[in-house]
Amino acid sequence: MTLRARDMPKLLILLGSVALAACATGRAAPDDTPMAELSDPTQLTYLFGMGDKACTITSTGSGAQDLGSPEVMVKVKPFALDVHEVTVEQYRYCVEMEVCSEPAAYNGPNNIQDYYLTTNGDPNAKYANYPIVYVTQNQAREYCGFRGKRLPTEFEWELAAGGPAQKREDKQLYTFLPDKGPDVKIPSGCDKNVAIGACKGNNADVRAVGTSTDDKITMGGTPIFDLAGNVMEWTTSDADEAKSSPASKPISASCDWDEKWTCDDCLTCLVNHKAGDPPCSTCAVCDCGDSPPTQLPDAPTGTMERTGCYQPNKTPICPRYPTKDLPLDKSYTGKNAATKRIIRGGAFITATASGLAKSVVDNCFGRSDARVLAKGPQDDPLVFVGFRCAQDR
Repeated sequence: MTLRARDMPKLLILLGSVALAACATGRAAPDDTPMAELSDPTQLTYLFGMGDKACTITSTGSGAQDLGSPEVMVKVKPFALDVHEVTVEQYRYCVEMEVCSEPAAYNGPNNIQDYYLTTNGDPNAKYANYPIVYVTQNQAREYCGFRGKRLPTEFEWELAAGGPAQKREDKQLYTFLPDKGPDVKIPSGCDKNVAIGACKGNNADVRAVGTSTDDKITMGGTPIFDLAGNVMEWTTSDADEAKSSPASKPISASCDWDEKWTCDDCLTCLVNHKAGDPPCSTCAVCDCGDSPPTQLPDAPTGTMERTGCYQPNKTPICPRYPTKDLPLDKSYTGKNAATKRIIRGGAFITATASGLAKSVVDNCFGRSDARVLAKGPQDDPLVFVGFRCAQDR
């Protein structure tokens, strides 16, 4: 990793806080997770989603989303991603430093007892390097902030998992299979070394991070582990079926506010529009109306917005009204406007445990384009969901 001069103050602060932390707890802080970096400008624009080749399921009460997403070219800024999921030991240290709050349960996946702490309240060294689970998105964000990082967007996550493909046939659908393209299926009798329900006789178990020899993909010359299996992972991106379902109604060029979302070209005009300016050409019938100001989810306290106006979080995908020959900018990581966040990746979980059809779990979970679940930032956490952190570059 190349250290820039502008990064030195942040590094000194982080090293100082870690040193103080070690003194406060009487033991050394666990190592931070190494990161894989992507800064090559030729690899930052890629095909997001698989269009009509997407793997989809209908939403359920558990918050599942359409697994596939519309096909569209997007671009992101240079970023780095943790090479493995945050571990029990790493998260526990953040709790000891009174920055993070404890997970919702001490047991782990597959009914593992004493996964987080033993009944005596002691750390269990056996699971120290396993992924932390039972944490909300807010808890995941707290931990990443503790390390001077943030949660990745789903667009960064998919670029890492599927690669910088420009066409469907070049996209890596599964990190642990060599074939590429939209029609790849996990073979029956899959014996790959990957913690996913569709392999190892549908009896995969959660495992220590960084130990899979097959669930591994390279980004910027550095291997990243468990993007297909082990545990699913929180992202910071909004979930909204109006922008993710191939069956959603077209978004009107005249800004149908019933959708609450519009496209980036219209967004730019609306965000910058001032009183007295001419109307936006594609949004002439739109205005904020007389809706009262309200506090939006995840907006800074005291930030009031009119609900009749488009909220510029810049994560919507607009496949039916695209900007021709111009990739959509998905590098924004700020305020969210939807109530749920996208969870990415596959997991050890099986069809029996999830309640979903076996064909869905066997072929959809673990795909690089799968928008698997969506839950609110403070919703009850799940035993098969963890996270990894990202950082701007």
